[in-house]
Amino acid sequence: MRPTQLIARLAVIATAIATPLACSAQDGPLKYQEGTHYLKVNNAEKPNTDAGKVQVAEVFSYSCGHCFRFDPTVEKWKADDMADNIEFVRVPTALGNPQNLMHSRAYYTAEILDVLPQVHEAIFKAIHVNKKSLYTEGQIAELFADAGIDKETFTQTFNSFGVDSRVKRAEATARQWGVRSVPTVVVDGTYWVNGRTAGSNSKALEVANFLAARAE
Repeated sequence: MRPTQLIARLAVIATAIATPLACSAQDGPLKYQEGTHYLKVNNAEKPNTDAGKVQVAEVFSYSCGHCFRFDPTVEKWKADDMADNIEFVRVPTALGNPQNLMHSRAYYTAEILDVLPQVHEAIFKAIHVNKKSLYTEGQIAELFADAGIDKETFTQTFNSFGVDSRVKRAEATARQWGVRSVPTVVVDGTYWVNGRTAGSNSKALEVANFLAARAE
């Protein structure tokens, strides 16, 4: 074999070795598949977010035991594994139970009064550990008192137009997305994933990271 032929053949072999590596990264099967691991929401509409951010929303209910057990996983994911481009929000829903709207009111009251970090976990524990329904304004007021909120401030905020509006918007959003069970994670107002589709609730957060990366 002539030297020029040998060089040409070696070049062909080198190209053949390198090309599959490049193609496998771009053209191979995706780790998560639409219709299997995640599905499109009923009425997709991208939410307003900061530039370069993708919204990931956890639709939850304080009365839901699965949400209670999922919450520490969400907090760990936010601290350690949440993708940098994610803007995380929570959307409380009553799941068709009017009494659960009291819990949604508590969430948005805490948000407006800037005590959500202190009150969020306390609400879950009051319901699922201390077995309080938190269906009365008085019971909820006690939790806010522990967070340093006086009764008058709590009452005015809890019954305010601002809280009313946020609760109604959250319920409308959950209906728009077609959420039927919680916890459900909605990415970019376009796709939803939960423990059933992903395989577990923690894997649902992995899917959220995957979808957020693809939404950029």
